[in-house]
Amino acid sequence: MATTDTVRKAPMKPPKFANDLVTFLLRSPLHRLISNQLLLLTYTGRKSGKRVTVPLGYVRKENTIVLLTDHAWYKNLLANPQVSLHLQGKTYAGSAEVIADDKAVVEQEMIYFVKRSPGGARAYGVKMLPSGEPDLATVKQAVGRFTAIRVPLP
Repeated sequence: MATTDTVRKAPMKPPKFANDLVTFLLRSPLHRLISNQLLLLTYTGRKSGKRVTVPLGYVRKENTIVLLTDHAWYKNLLANPQVSLHLQGKTYAGSAEVIADDKAVVEQEMIYFVKRSPGGARAYGVKMLPSGEPDLATVKQAVGRFTAIRVPLP
C-alpha cells in the first residue's frame, strides 16, 4: 500500500573532527576563509550546565544574526537564552530568541536565509530555482523540521 507521508529523517550530526577543525579555523587568523558563512555559537547546557560551542551557518539581517537548526540543542536556549557568538574574529554576547512554533516566521527566515546563502539551501532541503529564488514548495516542506534562532547584535 502506497503512502504519501514523508518519513522524517533524524538530522545528521557532523563528525566531531569536522566541528573541531571548523572551530579551530574560526578562532584563528584564517577565519576570513569561512567566517562570512560560519560562526561559533556558545550556550549553556540546560541539564549539564556546561558551556557548549557549535559552528553554525548564519546570515546577517541588519543587526540580527539568523540561524536555522533541525537539532534539539536549541532547547538549551529556551532554558537560558544568553549566548556568545564568535563572528568574523570578534566575540559578542547576546540573548537568543527561539522561534519553533510559529512556522510562518520560520518560513520567512528560511526564505531570507537561503536567498542570502544559496549554498546552504541544499542542507535545509530547499531547492533553488534558476531565477535564484527558493522553490516555495520545498521551503514549506523543510520548515516543519526547522527552528529559527535570532540573536540581536549590540
